[in-house]
Amino acid sequence: MTRYADPLTCPDCRASLPVGAQQCPACDLPLAHPIAAELLGTLTYADTLLARLRVVARTQEAPRPASFVPPVAPLPRPATPERRTGVRAASVPTILLGLGAFCLLVASVIFLAVAWSWLGVGGRTAVLLTLTAGAGVLGQWLARRGLRVAGEALTTVALGLLVLDVVGAENSGWLGALTDEGLFLVVGVVVAAVSLGLALTPTRLLAPQLAVVVGLGDAAIAAFDLTQGSLWLAGSTVVVFTAVVELARRVALPVLLWSAATGGAVAWMVLTTYALAATDDGPMTFASLWSGPGWALLAASGMLLLPLAFHRGRETVVCAVAAAACLTSLTLALPAGDESATVLATVALGLLVAWTAAAVLVPRAWTVVALVPACAAALPVLVVSGSLSLQATVRTLAAGQQRGARVSLEEFEVLVHPALLLPSLTALLALVAVALPTTRGTAGRVTAVSSLAAAGVATLALHPVPLWSVVVVLALAGTALVADSLRRETGIAETVAGLLVLGSALLAGRSSEVLVTGALALVTLTSVALVTRGWSPESRPLGDLLLPAALTGLIWSGAGLADVDPVLRGVPILLVVGLLAIARSRGELEASAVVAGSLAALASVLAAQDLGTAASVHLTVGGVVVSASGLLHRRRATVVAGGALLFAATWVRLADLGVEAPEAYTLPLAVVLTLVGLHAVLRRDDASTSALTPGLVLATVPSLLWVLAGEPVSVRAVLLGAACLVLVLAGSRLRWSSPLVVGAAAGGLLVLRELAPYVAETPQWVLLGLAGTLLTVVGVTWERRLVELRSAGAYLERLR
Repeated sequence: MTRYADPLTCPDCRASLPVGAQQCPACDLPLAHPIAAELLGTLTYADTLLARLRVVARTQEAPRPASFVPPVAPLPRPATPERRTGVRAASVPTILLGLGAFCLLVASVIFLAVAWSWLGVGGRTAVLLTLTAGAGVLGQWLARRGLRVAGEALTTVALGLLVLDVVGAENSGWLGALTDEGLFLVVGVVVAAVSLGLALTPTRLLAPQLAVVVGLGDAAIAAFDLTQGSLWLAGSTVVVFTAVVELARRVALPVLLWSAATGGAVAWMVLTTYALAATDDGPMTFASLWSGPGWALLAASGMLLLPLAFHRGRETVVCAVAAAACLTSLTLALPAGDESATVLATVALGLLVAWTAAAVLVPRAWTVVALVPACAAALPVLVVSGSLSLQATVRTLAAGQQRGARVSLEEFEVLVHPALLLPSLTALLALVAVALPTTRGTAGRVTAVSSLAAAGVATLALHPVPLWSVVVVLALAGTALVADSLRRETGIAETVAGLLVLGSALLAGRSSEVLVTGALALVTLTSVALVTRGWSPESRPLGDLLLPAALTGLIWSGAGLADVDPVLRGVPILLVVGLLAIARSRGELEASAVVAGSLAALASVLAAQDLGTAASVHLTVGGVVVSASGLLHRRRATVVAGGALLFAATWVRLADLGVEAPEAYTLPLAVVLTLVGLHAVLRRDDASTSALTPGLVLATVPSLLWVLAGEPVSVRAVLLGAACLVLVLAGSRLRWSSPLVVGAAAGGLLVLRELAPYVAETPQWVLLGLAGTLLTVVGVTWERRLVELRSAGAYLERLR
């Protein structure tokens, strides 16, 4: 009979197993794992199911249908190991031995404190040496027999007793008259030496490895205090810790290695910090630097290369050499710290140029080594460039607030010489080009040229020169950039840069109409060049967008030079930009023309004393131009907009004249528009009746507005009501939407206006009663619908 669960057979390869086997000798299947226990339980349950199935096979009397599948009992859940709670078994001896070692040390201190007075020199020596040697030997013995926790504990006790031995020897006068620092030095050296010997034993205990670093650190601190912060001692401490790291690497003591490396890092930071602090003791020059803390900083720079003695991977080499280069650069720049800002900026610029050149000369794989100190040197250079550029901008804007073209920039005292701006920016751009090769393309070159041009102008602005010279240089630089973008395939980036420079020229010379007019003339010429000779696909739309605005500004500023009244400047501008939009029908140009013309017309109207007349004239000119554009380019929406402007101009003029009968002015035009729309509707069967809307609105809205604003009971109201009725009836009869909508809207407003006086005279209780009745009816209807809904729901529930 088949049996699945067999403790003496491997469940995988079916090989025979010895009693108590931990794994299969044939296939190495682990048999002591919890999963193996789960597998055995599952196979045992399979044997049980198989036995039950055999019983069913013997006792069944009739054959089952072929489709019958006997129910299968669910497999039992695999037994999950219980979650352990409480303290782990391995932690118990650690806790006990730790407490025991601590108690032994405390007991030793108390015993010596109590018995020190009556023990002689020999007794003291015998007790201390016996306890120390016994604890150390016993710890090593236990560790060699596999009891490492006990060995660690007793070795720690032995090292603690060793400290007491040295203290006791000093109290007995064996070490002479020592200060506290001297005692700490002796204790540290003795503990470090003994611990190093214990760490090198075959037991490889952890406590002696840590005690070596603790002893060396204690000795170094004491010696540093005794020598009053000697930099030689700090450097020697770094070397000692490095030697310990090398020893630990050779004999494979990882704890000693990493702890000594940490101690060496701390010692290096102490050396660097004290060396930098020593540079503040007095005026620092190159001679005083190298005769003072300079050698320590150079030594600290060289010590940053010590990790290369243990690991020479690329990452380690890059980090170590880059850090050493940064500290060396800082050391070389320290003598300039007490000099002027110009000298300091010059030194930083020199370091930036040197390291950038090194980044170009070294192999590509090691470029980052030179880029790190180059970026560190670039920080002060960037600050200098930014401050000089900001000072130039502030000076130019301040001078631009004064009226006239002969304004000069004032002379002032700068912290950094202006001549450093251009080379500083050049060095920064070179660093960016070396660090980021992707910036060497067209956009990068354009940005570099634009930045250098701006730096040259800023350098000029930092001197007491006439304002016009700065504006002229800016305008010429911007024009040159735009011209260069038209000559080469540089795309839109250089064009935008040139236009920004031209905009800065306008901003700088905003107080002088002569300077502004000249700059606007250049902007207009560049816009024309972009429209006619633009190479890139983006340059022509940019020129279309810029040309109307530049032309508007040029005409306005030129009229100002010619002492033309601002009231008379708007109409020529509307005509010029309107004709330009008609001649070159582009979306960008037309939108810019609308905005520029509107602003110019608004400025002219606001400058006039007779606002009504000025507004009517500008609206009329604008309406004519817009209507002409719509008719020439066959745009219905534009024609409607032009008609609206003409309509607004007419109404403004009529209101200014005090006309009370507008129909004499609006009805003839309304008849003409209605006949034109009627012709368009009748010419095509599928034409929309919306063509009639402008004429019908013009025929009804002016009279309606007059009725709404004046007396509702008048001949005008009767005639308007009759006209609205005719429109509604005609629209209904002909099935035309436009007359129906216009007549219904105008007639409805007219009826409401006729009803308004009587509504005001109606008693309030009537209004309240009507409102209450309406709310009551709505409420009753709502509740009735809810009752019907519930009844329908109950009826559906009773259905079967």
